[in-house]
Amino acid sequence: MKEAVFEILVHGETIHGIWHQPVEHVKKTAVVILHGWAGYRTGPHDMLVKTVRNLAVKGYDCFRFDFRGKGYSQGDRRKTNNRSMLDDLDAVLQHVNHVLDCPQIVLAGICSGAKLAIYYARSGSLPVMHVIEMSTPVLRQSDVETTLAANHAKNNLKEYIKKAFRMETWRKLAAGELHFRAVWRNISQPVKRLLKKNNKKICDKPSDQHHLRINTKTVQEKPFGKFQGQMLLIHGEKDPETKPALEQIHELLQRYRIPSDTHIVKNANHSFYSIAWEKEIIELIVNWLNKNNHR
Repeated sequence: MKEAVFEILVHGETIHGIWHQPVEHVKKTAVVILHGWAGYRTGPHDMLVKTVRNLAVKGYDCFRFDFRGKGYSQGDRRKTNNRSMLDDLDAVLQHVNHVLDCPQIVLAGICSGAKLAIYYARSGSLPVMHVIEMSTPVLRQSDVETTLAANHAKNNLKEYIKKAFRMETWRKLAAGELHFRAVWRNISQPVKRLLKKNNKKICDKPSDQHHLRINTKTVQEKPFGKFQGQMLLIHGEKDPETKPALEQIHELLQRYRIPSDTHIVKNANHSFYSIAWEKEIIELIVNWLNKNNHR
């Protein structure tokens, strides 16, 4: 395996990255790694470095890079956002296609990088074969708020039903001490918030045609129209965002009939800070790619 530096100019600023080159390019597949929002191309505890080195030994070309404003890449970190990161990713993929003559592309990301990988597979300008996402945060925060509002309403209703069977409640009723308006407000307000959010979600639901600007070019594609393969979803059991994030991702993939495999790392946190968890994930990724790589 060889490791070489590569540089790409995006909007006048240089992206710095590392190309991990196998001895033999037997897989005809390139794996592009996307780091999280607070990190850079090594990933937490150098996990991304170890992952790509294992993949390169198996014949995969791998590319790690820093988004502009992060790590060693140029740019103002205060101006880094989802739009700029999408531009950076698209530029890196164009570079990969150029140096490797149009290989199959696999996007592998952690945290916000994983979220970006899913978004690019859905609406990006270049075809993507597979996506490997690790610890994706919730895709739509409003959905989590809706769930919390529903749970709040349900819990309030349960509590008042329990109180209805208590003698103390009937004594307060007889004495005129029950405040029905307060009871109704505690039950109805979460329900009203829930209905309001659901109504907004229906009104704001995007059409099946999604518009995305990348490098000043407008892309009009059916969601996942250029996605060719499957997704591997990897999450830690103890990550508080695992349950709501997976619910959203599974719903999205089912809607567009995208096949996927889900792996929960037992007792693991968001960043998989354990040698055993790290080893489990690396072995999983290598075996999954070998299984699903058909060329």
